[in-house]
Amino acid sequence: MNKKIFILGLLMSLIFMGVLSACNSTDVTPTPTEVAVIEEATPVPATEEPTAVSTETAVPTETAAPTETAVPTETPEPEATATTEAEPTEAATTDTLFTFVPASCQFDEPVGFDVECGYVTMPETHADPENGRTVRLHVAIFKSDSDNPEPDPIVYLEGGPGADALETVPLVFADRFAPFLANRDFIMFDQRGTGYSEPSLACPEYTELAYDSLDLDLPQEEEIAMTVGIMQTCHDRLAEEGVNFAAYNSAENAADLAALRIALSYDEWNVYGISYGTRLAQTLMRDDPSGVRSIILDSSYPLSASLVTDFATNADRAFDTFFAGCAADAECNATYPDLETVFFDLVAQLDETPITLPVTNFLTGENYEALLGGDDLIGILFQSLYSAEIIPILPQLIYEVRDGNTQNLGLLLSSFMLNSEFFSIGMQYSVQCNEENSFSAPGEGEASIAEFPNISEAFISGAEVDDQVCAFWGAGEADAIENEAVQSDLPTLILAGEYDPITPPAWGVLVGEGLSSAFFYEFPGLGHGVSVSGDCPLSVTLAFLDDPTAAPDATCIAEMGGPAFEIAGAADEEITLVPFTADLSVAVVAGVVPEGWTDSGFGIFARGRTALDQTLILQQAVPGFDSAMLVELLSGQLELEGTTETVGSYETETLTWSLYELELQGLPVDIGVAEDDSYAYVVLLISSSEERDFLYTAVFQPAMSALNVP
Repeated sequence: MNKKIFILGLLMSLIFMGVLSACNSTDVTPTPTEVAVIEEATPVPATEEPTAVSTETAVPTETAAPTETAVPTETPEPEATATTEAEPTEAATTDTLFTFVPASCQFDEPVGFDVECGYVTMPETHADPENGRTVRLHVAIFKSDSDNPEPDPIVYLEGGPGADALETVPLVFADRFAPFLANRDFIMFDQRGTGYSEPSLACPEYTELAYDSLDLDLPQEEEIAMTVGIMQTCHDRLAEEGVNFAAYNSAENAADLAALRIALSYDEWNVYGISYGTRLAQTLMRDDPSGVRSIILDSSYPLSASLVTDFATNADRAFDTFFAGCAADAECNATYPDLETVFFDLVAQLDETPITLPVTNFLTGENYEALLGGDDLIGILFQSLYSAEIIPILPQLIYEVRDGNTQNLGLLLSSFMLNSEFFSIGMQYSVQCNEENSFSAPGEGEASIAEFPNISEAFISGAEVDDQVCAFWGAGEADAIENEAVQSDLPTLILAGEYDPITPPAWGVLVGEGLSSAFFYEFPGLGHGVSVSGDCPLSVTLAFLDDPTAAPDATCIAEMGGPAFEIAGAADEEITLVPFTADLSVAVVAGVVPEGWTDSGFGIFARGRTALDQTLILQQAVPGFDSAMLVELLSGQLELEGTTETVGSYETETLTWSLYELELQGLPVDIGVAEDDSYAYVVLLISSSEERDFLYTAVFQPAMSALNVP
């Protein structure tokens, strides 16, 4: 997972909407989706498994033995057609199979991109399309920036299995995928069982339990029983809705993909998968390679590997890589000595005496208290190693927690919990129970995890949950071919990250052994999803797309080093203020902002120095509004802590500003408001306690001095 967590951007978007509502504006309808929240990722997204209830991190380690058998691998050759008459809510018929039906995008379209959306109806079971059971895939085609794009688009395969591809588009597309539009269209779709596709195998019951059980301190047996029980509830609900769990696997998924190309009338395309998306791509290479120009496998998941027995080995390797990386970095080692010892001593301390920290659901604004033990800390470190943006701050984070500062840890846990909102865990169980558990016996996962006692307690209960859930899930038993390495001569690019905790570089090498036209590259200092984690892997990926038959220029890898570990107590940054203007619809404002801060829209600028950096400044003006009321509105919208009483004033050449000091989840919030005959003005700075005084002088006061409506 590869993520910068500009979570407060989502909250900040509420400010402008609230101001408009209070003003009773009727002629302007701005959308808060212009505010960047998550740059990804995470993991995607989030592309990977969400942190599960209380003390376990959900991972695909199912090991039960299902009994049903239904895994067809052949793909009918549909005729490509298109129609504009059907709406997404209409029932599908056999006449509309394999037909692209244009429809409104179900997600908020990111600003500045030309996107066409629709649905394609597929048979639930491709080997029996006449049985009348269907699934509908929601598809988005992002148009190339080129006036003369290449005829072969890129189709992106999301990970998981079970991650939603389209719901996070407004949050991540500009940062992650926009570069791919230079020469080609870029196609994204929600795979069967996920996101806006129908039916969805999401389990909101599980997500609700994950939040509601954060503060529970249960014996492991009770926690397992509670989780298994909620998955049984989800399973029974989906079964009553008519879901055939044995039809949600990679073979059917790949058949969807092959039919989708024909439905969209493309002669050939480039298939690009991350994480589970690479397993899906390999299944397509095996079952129906027609029309595939090239394959990109980022963070490879081999069919012949076992997540059941290899999971703990992969996690332990990544932990060793991380601790060794800091030890080998002179500055990191000097600032955070004996990091591995400090970490596991902290794990033992938290096992003995758990701590409580605040967690927020950033979609609903609800706050929770999480009880954090040592196994939870191990799970958080594991999940963090997905992200190239989070890895550099981990040594500092570990020492912060040791010293009693859990603010960033709570923010990180909140972010990981958010992943479950964009994830279909029912689809994950359908795929993994079929494709992993068919080739292992109950208890194998637990036994392999127990071989690593330092980390076993964080994962062993999850393996037991998976055993029990797979026993009743009804995902079917996979054919032997689903456990065999794929052989292909398709041009393939294989990318791997040194720190990847779930799909190690060795798995990329393993996949490449069966591919005669493959190029493999490992990138130092990066985690999971390397193609969207930096300029070097992106340039290699784009070069491969230009000519998949030739080795891409990868000389930039030699210039990469390990992670640029964040060092606490570093000298204050040098601030250079530059002018800006922002169109707020109700007013155009002008002022100054630090150079290099990211424009998130609506006069909001985020620093984003690290993945957890919540430093931002908001500068707005609202016509005909009382400044005191504006403070009350801001405080209510953001649920700020403290009293809305002035603590002083600040005089500029044209305005007298009233000053307020509040807090947001422990972060200092400085607010200045002023008004003239036409407008109420507001400047709001969110910072950290360590930097507050510096940024107050260097950024906040100059912003008040410069803000105006031209």
